[in-house]
Amino acid sequence: MATSLNVIEEVEHIKEDFADLLTCTICLETFKQPKYLPCLHTFCESCISTYIVSTVKGDKSEGFKCPVCRRLVPIGEIKENSHTWARTLPGNHFVVSMIDRKAMKKAEKLCDACSSKSVSQKAISWCSICDEAYCYTCESNHRTYKMARNHKIVPIKDINEDTSIYNICAFVACDEHPDKTIEIYCKDHSQPCCTICATVHHRKCEHVITIDKAVSGVKESKKAKELTKKLKEASYKLEGFIQNRNKNITNFENEMDVVLDEITNMRKKLNEKLDILENKIREEVNSARKDHVLRLSEESAELSGLKSTFDHWKIMFEACLSQGSQIQCLVKMEEIFRKMPQYENDLSKVIQGIKDISVKFEATDIIPNTVCFGRLHSAEQRPSLPGLKTVNFHT
Repeated sequence: MATSLNVIEEVEHIKEDFADLLTCTICLETFKQPKYLPCLHTFCESCISTYIVSTVKGDKSEGFKCPVCRRLVPIGEIKENSHTWARTLPGNHFVVSMIDRKAMKKAEKLCDACSSKSVSQKAISWCSICDEAYCYTCESNHRTYKMARNHKIVPIKDINEDTSIYNICAFVACDEHPDKTIEIYCKDHSQPCCTICATVHHRKCEHVITIDKAVSGVKESKKAKELTKKLKEASYKLEGFIQNRNKNITNFENEMDVVLDEITNMRKKLNEKLDILENKIREEVNSARKDHVLRLSEESAELSGLKSTFDHWKIMFEACLSQGSQIQCLVKMEEIFRKMPQYENDLSKVIQGIKDISVKFEATDIIPNTVCFGRLHSAEQRPSLPGLKTVNFHT
């Protein structure tokens, strides 16, 4: 019993609050000439037309995608320019009737017959067969027509006082023949249709009944309850899937931030390591410079000392030759000859040890051989979600 009450309360709540059903998701205003797609999403004719023209590129397009669910809407045999596609979409008469009911509830409904002539006249009654509202004059005229004499016409004030009167509304247009009313129901194909469709498409079907018989008790039927249950379950499961995807996005973004932080830290450590290696090689260079320059300087100093000695001897002997006596020259010459072998020996030792020293830097192959900081690995696995393996809305 509680479950039945909950269902009734939920249905009543939907009756009172259906603003979203009457609002175009493109212009965010109440529908004007509502047209619906195969996915049942509804849009203003002008809105969906503008959307089609702006998204369809080229003449060979197979269709367009629904602005809401992104499912492809095939254009079939339509050959016209995309500017005319919206006109070929079926009108959503249910939404129109809901808009009319809302207007009637607020006493804002205008006479449909007068509106077609661009005249604004407040409506006072409703024809359940034609699904139109009339002012006093148009209602009187409507009753004079032979075809409409038996139409059920209800005062709008009575409808507002008793919403169950809505159930008498009989006008639902056929999708294939918009100017025809649905009057037949084929049980073989579970298809409501007009008399033309019944004649053309269902003439061989065995179980064809009138729509009045088909709709009897439909709101309380097992099938209606099953559909309500399935839609609720589908919505619940999809909400879970959406939350899972959003959670995965958040977790993935957080993991990516962690990866970027790890890269930054790795670069920092790499810089620190490079600084250490750089300081080490600089110390090695400075040490080698000091040692080799000292060695070369010592060799240069030793050679300079020897040169100084030989230069001194040279100047002294030249002075003897130019200014000294014969005996002085002899003495100095013999003295120099006696000392020269030792100095020549010292010079020979120094010269034999002389080596030119050069230096160049041979870098390791760390840079050419390093092609990346690391590798990014993405893992995919099935999430643990109730019903993920059992999604079936047809069972």
